[in-house]
Amino acid sequence: MIVFSRRKWVAGLALALGLLVSVGCQKQTASTGTTPITICQYGDLLIYLPLYIAQDQGFFRKEGLDVKFINGGGDDKTYAAVASGAAQFGVSDPTFTAIAREKGQPGVVVGTVVAGATYWGVTWDDKIKPTKSVAGLKDLRIATYEAPSTNYALMAKSLKENSASVGKAQIVQGSYGGLLAMLKAGKADVAMELEPVASTAVKQGAHIVFSYPEMYGPFMLTGIYVLENYRDQHGREVQGVVNALERAMQFAHADKQAAIKVAQRKFPEVGQDVIESAVTRMVDESTLPNHVSMDPEGWKNTVKVRAELGDLKNPGVADQTLDSRFAARAVAEVR
Repeated sequence: MIVFSRRKWVAGLALALGLLVSVGCQKQTASTGTTPITICQYGDLLIYLPLYIAQDQGFFRKEGLDVKFINGGGDDKTYAAVASGAAQFGVSDPTFTAIAREKGQPGVVVGTVVAGATYWGVTWDDKIKPTKSVAGLKDLRIATYEAPSTNYALMAKSLKENSASVGKAQIVQGSYGGLLAMLKAGKADVAMELEPVASTAVKQGAHIVFSYPEMYGPFMLTGIYVLENYRDQHGREVQGVVNALERAMQFAHADKQAAIKVAQRKFPEVGQDVIESAVTRMVDESTLPNHVSMDPEGWKNTVKVRAELGDLKNPGVADQTLDSRFAARAVAEVR
């Protein structure tokens, strides 16, 4: 049986507590008249395309913001960066703010970045057939990112709920960027991967056998969050970031080819055909959201995963984590 380990989350939270400082007033950059903003993201991921469109197309600067990205390297570490004051905004699994709130720590989610559980199971083993049921993964070794990542949490939940039908199926944890190597080395049978890695594997001869989006439906995989004191003292900056993301999402859905070109500039090392396939899937299936606003059903499904795994003890606290005012205003006003 897969048991969720909280050690990495506790370590990340301890880091946040140890480094927690108040976020002071920000000064404008004299040469540009813009306000510097740091956004800590899990990493450079294609699924975060709205962030890169907002940067590439000047939507952040239109809001008077000079945005810099840093990488947390994990959901817990990204939250810790925001809690410590190393970044004003965090972009990662939004339930980590709910878990923090349950422990008396700050954080509110102000928008959606990824709407959908955007992981697909890939394999080079022709004997493993596509399945829409977890039972089709019976006795397999399934590679996910390390706990407490959302990738791990989703598979842990799936195996736990279907323990009677999955046999000896087990999770094999690996680092981001290392799952395909685990497949090739024979250390796993199926790897749950993001785009564009899934499409890259398919181009190399792999095939997709399992889909989280099909299983979970609406799902708030990634949100953008801030501390309450920053929100209260810097409402203009918070609204500006949310507005820029809303512009980016409208841009992508209005002109998919232009969005693909932004992705190609951001990830020049990825083949053009792979980028086009991946972005097309993201836009057409609206895992790249139509709007920055938070879908209630998607949030409910996301919280349910963490609650059922036991790392969120009081799901009712989660709703207190959402602050929808900035996204609602952006959707209403940005055109």
